[in-house]
Amino acid sequence: MKLERSDLILYSVALLSAVIAVVLVYGYVENRVAEAESQVEVKTVTVIEKPELRSIVVASRDLYRGEKIALDDIKVLKVPIEGVTTTGVIVDPEQVVGRVAMQPMFAGEWMIDKKVGIEIITTEVDGEVAVSVLDKPKGQIETLLKPDMRAMRVPVNAQNGLLGMLNPTDHVDIISVFDSADGKRKISRTILQNIEVLSIGQTNRLSRVDDEVSKEGAKEHSGEAFAKQSMVALHVDIHQAEQLALALSVGKIHLMLRGPSDVNIINTDGVNVKVIERAKQSAPVYKSKANRDVIQIIQGDTVQEVKIR
Repeated sequence: MKLERSDLILYSVALLSAVIAVVLVYGYVENRVAEAESQVEVKTVTVIEKPELRSIVVASRDLYRGEKIALDDIKVLKVPIEGVTTTGVIVDPEQVVGRVAMQPMFAGEWMIDKKVGIEIITTEVDGEVAVSVLDKPKGQIETLLKPDMRAMRVPVNAQNGLLGMLNPTDHVDIISVFDSADGKRKISRTILQNIEVLSIGQTNRLSRVDDEVSKEGAKEHSGEAFAKQSMVALHVDIHQAEQLALALSVGKIHLMLRGPSDVNIINTDGVNVKVIERAKQSAPVYKSKANRDVIQIIQGDTVQEVKIR
């Protein structure tokens, strides 16, 4: 079969058309791909070296001011060295065990030199527990005293001393109840305000070793042990100590617990029996029945009042 000239021309045109179509489709696809790639956000991944870590000693539980720190009270964390910007950070647990917390610390808080005081060593000799201090002063309470301040112990009980409610670092007001100078009437007056509590109990009731000793002593001398435990050490200056000593000598004292943010000093002249007798009771403050029987229903930006019978 012999192809004619017209057939050759037809086949040539068809082949050329196919090639052109392929080139056009390929170019179109390439343009769409390039356009799509230009719109895709390119994420850059920066590879950095592994940071150098440093050991940091932190509190494993909440610690009170004045509490002796035991091994169970701390733990060691690894943190990047670039993040340690505070000076005096303690990195070795042996540097803090046996020392005294100079301020309250919360679980997970870093320990630094300014937050811990002197080191206390507890040893047992012939079955007896002995406590020694590596440096002056010679006890836990002494390390907490500010310049020109004193620690004064006062006997209290559950009724007048908030026992079971107080914690070290709490602040209290002190009321004195005493006879008047002529002995004809009783007087109640707030003599001290915003006084810090240093410790509760025989020493600082948070000392585990001393608690153990107190429990053993309570079995043999229950009266003496109870008397020692019913003590609160207060942070006072000389003049406040004098007032407190006189109040204890001439009458009784009562402690009032303050809120953590309450630092206001209130002036008061106190009261006596006649003032209490003549005092009139104020009417209770309450809403009227109509107001108490109305509730508000809030739906979006609308408020509807409904009376309830």
